[in-house]
Amino acid sequence: MKKSIILVLVGIIVALVLVLVVRWWLGGNPEYRFGNDRAAVIKQVQLLSRLETASFSIDKVIEASTGYTGFRELLFGDKLLLVAHGKVVAGFDLSTMKPEDFAGSGSSINIRLPMPLILSTVIDNSQTRVFDRSQGFLTKGDLNLESEARQQAETAIRLAACEGGILNEANSNAQKQLEIIFKSAGFISVSVSTQAGDCGTK
Repeated sequence: MKKSIILVLVGIIVALVLVLVVRWWLGGNPEYRFGNDRAAVIKQVQLLSRLETASFSIDKVIEASTGYTGFRELLFGDKLLLVAHGKVVAGFDLSTMKPEDFAGSGSSINIRLPMPLILSTVIDNSQTRVFDRSQGFLTKGDLNLESEARQQAETAIRLAACEGGILNEANSNAQKQLEIIFKSAGFISVSVSTQAGDCGTK
């Protein structure tokens, strides 16, 4: 009798061990596999004719809230402070230039540049964070509030760059760069004329 009980217990233990081994073998960390490399389809190729001549890095603090007041704000309000870091690049779209924008003879050349533009405004997500946030008692927060704050930060950073004179900086740097380039190509007299920029131009 005792022998049969011992055999049953041993059988149960062996069965449990086998189950654990099989589970470990079959259910361990999976090895991820990927299908054969498939051809990439290039949808569009564009000729980039941009001359980037100025770049500003700007930090901006944005306060955003759901706009509730009184008791409603206490229960459902959401407010945050976003510290955003962004980069604004200005320069020129050289594809708009025409043959008449180049004039001169011999070792002299006159170049007339188009209006400087804001070429890009980018928020650096790695350096942008929510500094502080307060929420009402009955809310987990507005899911769209932070994304709206980031969009507002991008607009504010672009405006700050404009007010800081990024387009004037783009003109000045373009004159210096083009003078160096054309003089290194053999021209003795290089004149570069610029135009006042408009931050509203894209």
